[in-house]
Amino acid sequence: MQRARRTIAAAPVLLVLAAACAQPPEARAFAGPGGQPAPAAGIAVSVDSAHPGTVIPSSFLGLSMETPAVDSPAVVSEAPALLRLMRQLGPGVLRISGVSVDRTQWMATPEPAAPWRVATITPADLRNLAALMGATGWRLLLGLNLGHPVSQALVEEARVATSVFGSSLAGLEIGNEPDLYTRSVSAPFRYLLGGGALRPREWGPAAYEAEITSLRAALAAGGVPAALYGPDTAAPAWLEGYVARQGPGLAALAQHFYPLGRCHAGRLLAAGPSPASLLSRKVALHEVRRIGELARLAARHGLPLRIDEANSVSCAGQPHTSDTFAAALWAVDFSLIAAHEGVIGVNFHGGLGSCSVAGTIASPWYSPLCVLTSGQLRARPEYYGLLLLRSLEGCAFLPTAYSTSRDIAIYALRATDGSLRVVIDDMEAPVAARRGKRARAPAPALIALRADRSYDHASVVRLSAPSARSAQGVRYGGAQVGEDGSFAGPVPVPLAGAPGSFRVAVRPASVAVVTLAAGAATAGSHR
Repeated sequence: MQRARRTIAAAPVLLVLAAACAQPPEARAFAGPGGQPAPAAGIAVSVDSAHPGTVIPSSFLGLSMETPAVDSPAVVSEAPALLRLMRQLGPGVLRISGVSVDRTQWMATPEPAAPWRVATITPADLRNLAALMGATGWRLLLGLNLGHPVSQALVEEARVATSVFGSSLAGLEIGNEPDLYTRSVSAPFRYLLGGGALRPREWGPAAYEAEITSLRAALAAGGVPAALYGPDTAAPAWLEGYVARQGPGLAALAQHFYPLGRCHAGRLLAAGPSPASLLSRKVALHEVRRIGELARLAARHGLPLRIDEANSVSCAGQPHTSDTFAAALWAVDFSLIAAHEGVIGVNFHGGLGSCSVAGTIASPWYSPLCVLTSGQLRARPEYYGLLLLRSLEGCAFLPTAYSTSRDIAIYALRATDGSLRVVIDDMEAPVAARRGKRARAPAPALIALRADRSYDHASVVRLSAPSARSAQGVRYGGAQVGEDGSFAGPVPVPLAGAPGSFRVAVRPASVAVVTLAAGAATAGSHR
């Protein structure tokens, strides 16, 4: 997908049209230096509504959680807040796996703990998850232990899962990031997992595939009919050979994606990635290239591609970056890049751990959800970005032309009701402060939308926060997620204009979703 961001010349680019999303109050004039309104930068955007392309699947959005999350009080009790938070994003796909799965012991009956065990999963845990799936309408992608493989236990767990979940089981995954099995555990996870590698240094793709072939045969012999996803690797180096040899019978290609990392050689960096680096054009172009390569590989072998574990910064996230509004801005852009390339879904990794004691397996900084000391669940800023994305499921991308030197991504989609949705994701950071002067925000962007004249009504919904570095104060369509998980829904604000021609001002570090409709007031179909 060609991207018209910063100094990219005018060319046919894809815009994303947002479905009926939440819309905050209309744009105001923002003060520039000296308190005077800063001049708005104009960007002309043309949308071709006659040629829809790739459709965002209805189950595109997903969450991913480490295996210990199955024992979380919110899961065990089917906490109403968790049900509300999941229902607002779904029905989606919940993945239970992560680095902890390869040290999780299946216990059908009480037995001594294995020396490597850091967590257990039991038939009762699976029943709790099945109840959660039933109450939310979600489906489960379940990881199985390859780090310490016991063929009989793996087959038994898979058999119980297929029985307990039925049609709610999206699929099974064997192991997590096997391409990292020969490395010692990174710093943030050693306290729980220990530092040892899961395989000797000489172990590699051939040995991995031999183990997978054996376990797939055992599952087949055991009569387990569940769909298999794989290889669930951290990097794409093993994919070509894996797909060529293991692709037949595979339900989907599964790959992880973190654009930035907090660790180097297993140690935490002294200064990790900033919000500006996360929102940089360099990161976006890397995502376009890498996801495009993955999608083309999957397509050559006739397989769908799911990015089953993703988030902003690997190694449990970066404080003051992954837990801020910058992550919401990034999540919107990343997901739309992936959806346009034909990825069938993205699972945003996290957990249900502490909001304050973060940077761990149970509660990475990037987790969309976390738990307050009161026991209440909190929606972090990234969750709001997922709410916006949920409203775009079922929409088809449209060709769009625009040119800008600014760090603004624009996408267009057509909804099933025929309305158009334009997503304008302004990821610009404040201009760096000079000596004796304060940093100042760039001027708002003035977007001039052009579409077919049959679209004679428009409205806007905004995703906003005090700044890209804000950890709180996020609003989607003027509304906030309550401590009980409730969300009133976004309220669209009408836009003035003429048939086929509308203007909207977009503040830096915010997202605007404009809905264009024909022949009637454009309230849109809010979900």
